[in-house]
Amino acid sequence: MNYKVLVLSLVVLNLSLQAAAQKVKRKGTTPNQVNNPANKKEPAAQYVISQLNGKWQEVKRVSKSGKEPVEFSDSLLMHIEDDKVSLKDATSMRMSMKGEAAIEAPNLLVVAGDMYTIRSLDKTTLIIEDDEFTREMQQKELYYYETLGKLKVATDSVSGPANIDIKNLKGKWLVYARKAEPGATNEQTALIKSIEITAVSDDGIAFGQASFYTKDITKSSACQVVTQNGALKIVTDQYIWNFYVYKADGKEFVFGEVGKLVYYSKQ
Repeated sequence: MNYKVLVLSLVVLNLSLQAAAQKVKRKGTTPNQVNNPANKKEPAAQYVISQLNGKWQEVKRVSKSGKEPVEFSDSLLMHIEDDKVSLKDATSMRMSMKGEAAIEAPNLLVVAGDMYTIRSLDKTTLIIEDDEFTREMQQKELYYYETLGKLKVATDSVSGPANIDIKNLKGKWLVYARKAEPGATNEQTALIKSIEITAVSDDGIAFGQASFYTKDITKSSACQVVTQNGALKIVTDQYIWNFYVYKADGKEFVFGEVGKLVYYSKQ
């Protein structure tokens, strides 16, 4: 093969490779049709953070995996003031988280880095959801622990044992005062802080959670409550209390034993 033939062969080979390259499309080289971000409508926020100003206390909790309420003692307490929030739970009153509060469209509540989906909101009730639970929050003027020692005990609260409808005990009853006679309690006495009744059976037995303390150590335990002819029995796995009911009208629950120890509680 002479020199001219060699050059001609190389030119023909180069033209063939260029033609083949033009027929092959490389991945990612074809431009995709991109929507103009300016024309894309962002979802509108369904709420504004000012709607949540105030104090909110968790009163009900339901597992996302089921429909039945779950027992809990660590009630979420949330105080929102404009774009600021303070979070704490009922088992650690002195510990709180503070941070920013905001609404992210369309219905995401962001408080101190925690995120909840808002399911519904009205003037007094807020339903929020996280990865584990659906929580019902109620707006309060004061948290229950802020009322301790401030609520006055009605002088006519105790007159005598009352035969009550046990269904009036449904809800969470927070003890705001105790009237104990000298010697009625000591360091070993288990004092009740709250009783939450979540269900009442057809045969008149109530079920729920009792919170109590001894020597400044607070514990919580599942409980059963039975009342008959003014007598009241509260049963947990650690303690059994035998009391009398003096008032249970759905607003106030007064129980104990006159002359020894009487509890005054509200929801």
